[in-house]
Amino acid sequence: MSISTSQSQLLKTIYSEHIWIDVDLYDSDVRSYLQAVSEYLTESLNLVVKPIFPSEESHLLFVDKLVNGFGLSVSGVRIAFIPSPALDLMGFEVPREWVELTNWIADYYVPVQVDTEHNCLHLWGFISHQYLCQKATLDLSLHSYEVDAVDLVSDLDSLWTACDLVARQLIPSERGEVPSLPPLSEPEARKLIDRLKQQRSSFVARLGTSFAQWGAILNSPEYLTIYAEPELVITQIASWFQAQVNSIQQTTAKLVKKIEQLPDRDWISIYGSYDLSLALSGYFSKSIEPQFNMGGIVRINKREIRQIVENLYANQNPNNRIDLPENIESPLLMLVYLIQHTTDETLRWQAAEHLWTIDPANHHYQRKIKDLGLVMQGYKLGLMVAAIPLLDGTYSILNRIYAIGDRHCLPPDVRLTLAAVSGEQLYQVESRSTVADRYIQLYFTASISERFNIWVEMNDARIVEAFAV
Repeated sequence: MSISTSQSQLLKTIYSEHIWIDVDLYDSDVRSYLQAVSEYLTESLNLVVKPIFPSEESHLLFVDKLVNGFGLSVSGVRIAFIPSPALDLMGFEVPREWVELTNWIADYYVPVQVDTEHNCLHLWGFISHQYLCQKATLDLSLHSYEVDAVDLVSDLDSLWTACDLVARQLIPSERGEVPSLPPLSEPEARKLIDRLKQQRSSFVARLGTSFAQWGAILNSPEYLTIYAEPELVITQIASWFQAQVNSIQQTTAKLVKKIEQLPDRDWISIYGSYDLSLALSGYFSKSIEPQFNMGGIVRINKREIRQIVENLYANQNPNNRIDLPENIESPLLMLVYLIQHTTDETLRWQAAEHLWTIDPANHHYQRKIKDLGLVMQGYKLGLMVAAIPLLDGTYSILNRIYAIGDRHCLPPDVRLTLAAVSGEQLYQVESRSTVADRYIQLYFTASISERFNIWVEMNDARIVEAFAV
């Protein structure tokens, strides 16, 4: 973005105390205005300029879509610049956030006319925070202060001088007093953030709640970071049981076509340990053949299968034992009966592993896996989620992390965490350094419409997957 004076010479002769910055206003936004003003103050006026928000990329580039304006520190003194496309110079509006929030408050405010006719930014005056609080009119419906042009100082050179004097403590700060916001508890804040995220693409979020609550979110770096995070795509587990999968004998090409039609684009169904290579071929890295071992039994004869099922029943905890049903002959149905009636989650998933091996195409209990696209110490990780609908209407959920690609075991210190939507950690497992874990897993039961998040972490890297039952 070039800064020149060719288009603004005439205006400068009329308003010699103002500043014009030539910019290309085609498809520009507040971020480009910040860059243009910052470059002008640095290069043309030799001022020391920094953004008010140190984490400019994470915070400032998000809030500019909700709150008009941008902040710069000039010689350590805070200035809020408020862009406006208004053609007249009768006054300007300062969002309440820049005036009343302690992490946002500026010492001075500068209106910036976005002059599309002359393709430039027009800085035409300033007002101190103290004087704004005394003279401006607060519009409670729009959360903004209306400042009249008559209350502005038009000589911008005096602004840079004032910044220097305040920075050197030769004159006092020109900030006025503002009331403190009432405290907002963490549960209240989390609930409010969840609601505001549904509206954050427009100014409805800003105006749709009390300023005290809105301000408490924006004034907290922690809450603002949570609010600025992209909305997670929620995987609906119950919907997995509404779609039927093709035969396990279908070719890789047909399977990939089926994958593209699934409602959860990044998740693919898996059928059994013996055909995972077919299921994942061409879906993950084509240069590395994925290798999985689900920990299930190998295919064996009916007598051996029945013996394994009977052993599962025999080795139950005596305190919550399920008797082997006398009227059921099929080992497969015996497994289903045990899965549905036991309260022992470990036993339930042992039975499920056997059932998937005996009947890999079983559609009643679903397993899906996703390449997390995460490389840790040379390892690629995959997340498997399995679900079993129970007779009482709840679901038993299993989450398992594998190393995929040419690695067969996880690196140490990979963490798998079950977390509430609020961010509270409910349960965590971690791969070990003393044993080469093929996978780590956790399981739990959840009700219809219940939401939860799964975190996969190692060192400072984290992947978050959101689910609803």
